[in-house]
Amino acid sequence: MHYLYENIRVINPATGIDDVMDVLIGPGQVSLAPTEVPDQVERISGASKWCLPGLIDLQVHFRQPGFEYKETLATGAQAALAGGVTSVVVMPNTSPTLDNAELVAQQTEWMNSAEGIELFVAAAATYSLAGKENTNVRELKEAGAVAITDDGLPVMNDDVMRKSLEDCKANDLLFMQHAEDIEMTQHAPMNLSKTSEALGVKGQAAEAEARIVERDIGLVEQTGARYHVLHTSTGRSLQAVREAKGKGLPVSCEVSPHHILLSDTACAQGDPNKKMNPPLRDESDRLALIEGLVDGTVDAVATDHAPHSDEEKAQGFEKAPFGVIGLETAFSAVLHFVHNEKITPTRAVELMTSGPARVLKKESELGSLVGDQQPAHVCIVDPDLEWTATPETFQGKSKNSAFLNHAFKGKVLATFVDGLLKYQH
Repeated sequence: MHYLYENIRVINPATGIDDVMDVLIGPGQVSLAPTEVPDQVERISGASKWCLPGLIDLQVHFRQPGFEYKETLATGAQAALAGGVTSVVVMPNTSPTLDNAELVAQQTEWMNSAEGIELFVAAAATYSLAGKENTNVRELKEAGAVAITDDGLPVMNDDVMRKSLEDCKANDLLFMQHAEDIEMTQHAPMNLSKTSEALGVKGQAAEAEARIVERDIGLVEQTGARYHVLHTSTGRSLQAVREAKGKGLPVSCEVSPHHILLSDTACAQGDPNKKMNPPLRDESDRLALIEGLVDGTVDAVATDHAPHSDEEKAQGFEKAPFGVIGLETAFSAVLHFVHNEKITPTRAVELMTSGPARVLKKESELGSLVGDQQPAHVCIVDPDLEWTATPETFQGKSKNSAFLNHAFKGKVLATFVDGLLKYQH
């Protein structure tokens, strides 16, 4: 089937396109301003709509194998498609951990069989995420890994971290760090603040994140490895990244939608769906992250999509597991900063297309509507459609969103993978 969107606004940051034109989408094909159109085509008005490259999420947890009661690759793919996301990087904290070549390769095979979306694997940096013994990075890359990480946990040991970075440099892989000095935080449930004191809940100091980021950047200076800060949540961490970039170091970072829309005052009622790690921070940190969106320090917006069952989240704020889902609300959250004129539409799209593609060093094969090697992944958005996030609106298996009952402006209408319509609102 072919679809012709007539007079739609095309935003393609990778090539600087922001213009109104016709777009033809069909199997394996995206054609901008086509000169020929098949007789059998569905014509759709593009009025008030945007046509974007398929969105990319650098950090998701699809829970397979081991925790399929929370999410599977297939249900995670459905959630992604509903959010316009066509490419994801899955984290290794499954059971068993994705710390060997066979398990890494299996992830791609499973997703292919589910006919879902494009999947990339961030394999484990240490065996069983124990932080003690480095995995075989060369074998992991040969199996298809695009990065290594112990996400959910930091690599605390300096020598193990140095070896990981050296191995990444030797194999041209990205290191993705969950930055948290766990000796300081002890995995406390929320940010250390007036809100935590009022709740009588232990808090983790924001300094614990920055300490790891600053240590790691020092090691990057010594090793030259590519390094990425996952879910950056504090102004001090962001400033360390900004300064590293100023020195020309291969350092990048992402922020999550919940950290740029919410501060830790959202935890005041003890809602377990406001509990994630890193936690929601002070308003000053939130504003610093927004400045990073504006000035270009932030490379990507990534969800840290972390499904949990209703029963797990019902344990209460302190006992409930860390994590929230985010795929279906991510771009709507980013659009908030377009509507309040903090960032341009092009910058908003860049943060979930060409930005993450650059982080992965896959600019030629991801994140653009133009290019011989680019897949026909497309996202159609109504930037002004108002909707409210409720459990019924989510396509994935779990409903633990930090944005339940939040009113958004902007919604994904359709998602195409390799030119095939996979989701329609």
